[in-house]
Amino acid sequence: MGEYRDLQILGVGKEQGGRFGKVLIAGSGKLTGSVECEEFSVPGAGKVEDGGLTVHGPISCHGACKVEGGVSAASLSVFGAFSTEADCLISGDAEVTGSLKTEGACAVEGRLRINGSVKSEGEIRCGALAISGVLKSEAPVRAEELSVSGALKAEADVQAERFRATGPVSIDGELNAERVELELNGESAIESIVGGSVRVRRAPEGGPGQDRGIHLHLNFSLPLLGSRRVDYDRSLRPHLAATLIEADEIELEYTDCETVRGVTLRIGPECVIDRVEYSGSLSVDPSASVGERLRI
Repeated sequence: MGEYRDLQILGVGKEQGGRFGKVLIAGSGKLTGSVECEEFSVPGAGKVEDGGLTVHGPISCHGACKVEGGVSAASLSVFGAFSTEADCLISGDAEVTGSLKTEGACAVEGRLRINGSVKSEGEIRCGALAISGVLKSEAPVRAEELSVSGALKAEADVQAERFRATGPVSIDGELNAERVELELNGESAIESIVGGSVRVRRAPEGGPGQDRGIHLHLNFSLPLLGSRRVDYDRSLRPHLAATLIEADEIELEYTDCETVRGVTLRIGPECVIDRVEYSGSLSVDPSASVGERLRI
């Protein structure tokens, strides 16, 4: 890419798209047509219209940038606001301290760190996903390692090798992970959990996430416990609402669930379970409410 000229827009300007070396938009700049470059930096306000953005190196956005086509880059750093109307494909790592919005898929081969907010209308695929801000996804979320200390709202399935959350989680589909660890600080709702081991417990007082000031309005209403509907008061206690939890080893606290199925089950404090199915052992805390118990 060294034979291509650099492009700088320091004031207000408009340029045709094309192939460049380094692109810098420090003022207010508009590029018409697809852009291919070595580096793309926007400390100002930028827009790529009628085309996509291909960057062989890093994208850095400290200001605001909108791309009407797809985006591909070696890395992505968003400290301001960045949006794309198609797929966003990153071959390395990505970090979002500001806000990122994608109307297509968001694929990060390395680690995606969300300290700000991300909203995706397409599937999210990552090598590792760390959420200390807020992630809202309208499509499936897939990562090898997924940790939530902020807030996650997914309108479809979530899949990971390991899933750990200390912040509120809302998943309308299935959470599938070999290992699931939920440390409850507030309300969480997951339609179903399937894995090798599932552990749900209440966070210690003053634990991680309790003073972060992150509030996620889950707005869930799962048909729990047969025809009964459970009304939750967020100010009373942290807890998890689910319809199905299935794994070899299950340990639950503060969980309301229709069916819990596994080999070794430990139903801990303040659980309300309609039906348990187990093939190994079952222990139930005196404060828990368990309906039908079936050994299979």
